[in-house]
Amino acid sequence: MIAAVTLGIFGGVFSTAIMIGMLDHRIKEAIGNEVSHIQVHNEKYLENNETKYVIENIDLLNDSIKKIKEVKAVSSRIKVFAMASTSGSASGVIIKGVDPEAEKLVSGIPEMIVSEGSKYLAPDAKKPIFIGDKLARELKLIRFEIDDNTLEILESKKSLKKLIPELKTLSGSKFRKEEEFAKAVISVLGKVSYDKHEYLFKNSAIRYKIRNKIVLSYQSVDGNIVYDAYRVAGVYRTNNTTFDALNVYVKKSDICPNLGLEENQANELAVLLKANEGEDKIAAYIKSLEINNLSVQTWMDLLPDISMYNEYMDFFLVYIVGILLLAMGFGIVNTMLMAVLERVKELGMLMAVGMNKLRVFSMIMLETVLLCMVGAVFGMIISYLLILYTAENGIDLSAMYQEGMEAWGFSAHLYPKIGWDSLIQVTGLVVITGILASIYPARKAIKLKPSEALRIDM
Repeated sequence: MIAAVTLGIFGGVFSTAIMIGMLDHRIKEAIGNEVSHIQVHNEKYLENNETKYVIENIDLLNDSIKKIKEVKAVSSRIKVFAMASTSGSASGVIIKGVDPEAEKLVSGIPEMIVSEGSKYLAPDAKKPIFIGDKLARELKLIRFEIDDNTLEILESKKSLKKLIPELKTLSGSKFRKEEEFAKAVISVLGKVSYDKHEYLFKNSAIRYKIRNKIVLSYQSVDGNIVYDAYRVAGVYRTNNTTFDALNVYVKKSDICPNLGLEENQANELAVLLKANEGEDKIAAYIKSLEINNLSVQTWMDLLPDISMYNEYMDFFLVYIVGILLLAMGFGIVNTMLMAVLERVKELGMLMAVGMNKLRVFSMIMLETVLLCMVGAVFGMIISYLLILYTAENGIDLSAMYQEGMEAWGFSAHLYPKIGWDSLIQVTGLVVITGILASIYPARKAIKLKPSEALRIDM
């Protein structure tokens, strides 16, 4: 029974910590990389996302917001829906025209460079574009190489060390297409080994075609179609492949003239706060500024799916922990019922010498509570130590689940996190479950008749 309670506590607490950690990490990345704490738009822009609906005198609004003590940084953006084309493919994208220096203060994207030779939007560069890893793959701006760097990355993985000698036979090889790369690796390692480590092989060998040309086609504010050529300056990668496939960054000064806009106009103003709290208060204050036609949204309005996860997390946790407790409850009932049935003669003797039913009932209940408390202590200690370790080192699921998890915007590196309040709540629920589960065995004990119990031959 102690083992059952210990496992119940561990299962409930650790699964809770994983879910809280996943959601907390997703919220931080969404705010830091995708939407920031608050966004300001022209009200009409939100109806159809038409670039012509801009916020006028953006510098004036920018300065007013910067004066709010809770605000860390502000960045204005031009947003345009466009088609990105290369010689190999084409894809729909959202162009974000930004001030590179201001954007660095609001977004973590400039720091998420994934390729040697990649750079963010340098102020002196001529029409640079910063694109996501997923888009680079879709536009076929990649190739695969097996070189010393590839082998070094793979060798650092314990599970792949034994495969390195065979891979070295391909050292120096270059492949234009993923299919050619896969065929070559399979020829030396076999399909089973390749399928098992496919994600690691591809990501260690991938190389991006920096400086290649991308042609962007989009509609200017006067309705004309504009074709504009940019050079790939760098490639970024987040834990959200959908975001990486859609969003490209260019300098605001490069795109405004072709759109027919001035640099003092913007479709979006992103506001980053110093702390992850008080968004509603700051949003209300910005809305109260004497500027007409402003729509002010917090990250919870912009990302309703994550907001829903956040709001319903308590329900999800109760649901999951409830299933674990239900299973544990049946185990406790079985254990305590067996304990009662194996001690029928002893219980009959106690009642025969004068122990009343209340004391018998209390004895069974007390035994259950003490066993639950011992199991709870062991479970809490094991859970706390494991959470402490994995919160620092993480749980790496990238080899098997990275593509699937990143498609939903979640990292494949899990960092469990739990507060003392949740830890105490789960432990309390386990003890309550133990008490409730012991009621039936205790009732079974007090229904025994001393005369019959004493005659039972154990």
